[in-house]
Amino acid sequence: MPEAVLMDENYNKLLEQCETQELEAPGGIATPQVYGQLLALYLLHNDMNNGRYLWKRIPQAVKTSNMELAAIWAVGQRIWQRDFPGIYTAIAAHQWSECIQPVMEALQGYHL
Repeated sequence: MPEAVLMDENYNKLLEQCETQELEAPGGIATPQVYGQLLALYLLHNDMNNGRYLWKRIPQAVKTSNMELAAIWAVGQRIWQRDFPGIYTAIAAHQWSECIQPVMEALQGYHL
């Protein structure tokens, strides 16, 4: 099986796992890492509607306390605006964590 297909399947599984973790989070609030991965995966799958709704339901305290989450959303805003040079600028402007870096690299390759 081609590597791209395997990676896509892995991202689909990760997306399902993140959605489940968000739904089953204690007190209804997931960790910033779960929100970040979920948002990045929605962007990778070009699922802007779910990405926007996720951003709206993330508690404000989580958004303001996590710079990476805001950086992921900045990438999403550029995608929404079809600002392709801005997508690459937003991706390059942040030092991504270990769990977000592969998704951002895949996203960057997708929009080439």
